[in-house]
Amino acid sequence: MTKDLEYRLETGRHLARLLEIPALIGEVSRQLTALRAERRQLERVAKEVWAREFLAAQGRSREEREAQALARLGANPDWNRMQARLEQLAAAIDKLQGEKETLEHERKALYGAIIARHTEVLEAALASRLLTPHGLPPERGRGN
Repeated sequence: MTKDLEYRLETGRHLARLLEIPALIGEVSRQLTALRAERRQLERVAKEVWAREFLAAQGRSREEREAQALARLGANPDWNRMQARLEQLAAAIDKLQGEKETLEHERKALYGAIIARHTEVLEAALASRLLTPHGLPPERGRGN
């Protein structure tokens, strides 16, 4: 393959990928929204469970009541599952956020590469006098 053909194919691949990325970012955003909603719901439930345990705890000081509530919650398998799920959600959200940032960075890089290629083509056309600075083809002999 010639170098020019390879360059054109690479530009075509860049364009195709650039057109794919918004849909990929949209899917990641939808997944992030769902995970964040689940996390908020679980946090709300965890806060209610914590409040119930804290109110039921016996103790003279706030610290004693918190310690007793924590001890009782630590023995509760539902609480432990809820906390484990919250940790899983946090990890999944972080991973998807990183993936989204990577896709956005790739989109910007591809856009920059395409703009650079376009600039090269226009400069080459101007240098070889295929175009005038106004973007029009040069006039070829008058009177035809």
